[in-house]
Amino acid sequence: MRPPLMLLPERASCRLASPFVGIGDKAARLFPSLKDDLSQAHQQKSAARYTAEVMINTCIYFLLFFGLLFLLSMSQGKERAASLLQGLGLSFLISLLIFYSLITYPRILAGKRSEQIEKHLIFALKDILLQVRSGVPLYHSIVNVSKAGYGEASKEFEQLAQFINTGMSVDKALERLALHTKSDFLKRTAWQLNNAIIAGASLQGALQALVDDLTLDQKDKIRNYSQELNLWILLYMLFAVAVPTIGATMLVILSSFAGFGIEQNMFVAFIIICLIIQGMLIGFVKTRRPVVTI
Repeated sequence: MRPPLMLLPERASCRLASPFVGIGDKAARLFPSLKDDLSQAHQQKSAARYTAEVMINTCIYFLLFFGLLFLLSMSQGKERAASLLQGLGLSFLISLLIFYSLITYPRILAGKRSEQIEKHLIFALKDILLQVRSGVPLYHSIVNVSKAGYGEASKEFEQLAQFINTGMSVDKALERLALHTKSDFLKRTAWQLNNAIIAGASLQGALQALVDDLTLDQKDKIRNYSQELNLWILLYMLFAVAVPTIGATMLVILSSFAGFGIEQNMFVAFIIICLIIQGMLIGFVKTRRPVVTI
């Protein structure tokens, strides 16, 4: 998935960034986790090239904001030197924020993929467990699950099957999968199956333990979210009902004692602030919602 803040099209961005890959390689060393984040997000780019593309897009943002802010400042009658300094300062800050957003986007994307993997992983593991109990070899079970439509989990098992098809042993393929995924439970699954294969232990027992642990973890997430949700409901009701009513009443009472008049704009601003806070609370609650399917 392409970062939303990337200003240039993919092909133009790659073409312009090619001469600066060396500089991008040096800049990428400041972000040691970027290489793993790109791999876990399934971005087919090196850290050096991605950093170079981010730098090119950030420079274009800087030039655009600088030109816009400089012209706006000049139109207000300010001196050229003051307009130049103000435009440079604000453009630099905005570009710095955009650069940070772009450079951390692979980590955010990898985290979202991790949530989607764990959402369907329990069903994929139950499917593998059922097939192993029926006598199907582990490799064929992995191939079947990769085609079963379990979302991002199926894609991870498809990659695992590709590793095995290239001649890699099952235990080495599981180890590689564990090192290239951000999902904690998929890592645990890969390592536990890897240890079971090396030790010659029962795959059924290992798979059953993984299914039980994942089910328990998802139930705990739902329970914790329901307990946490009570607090956010209370805060929402506070800003949806109590604060507008009591706040408006207090404004009227204080205005009569203090002797200053309350205009309509003050009430409108007060209601708008309450609506903004309500919207922020709703958005925050949505981000806290666990991505689970039991």
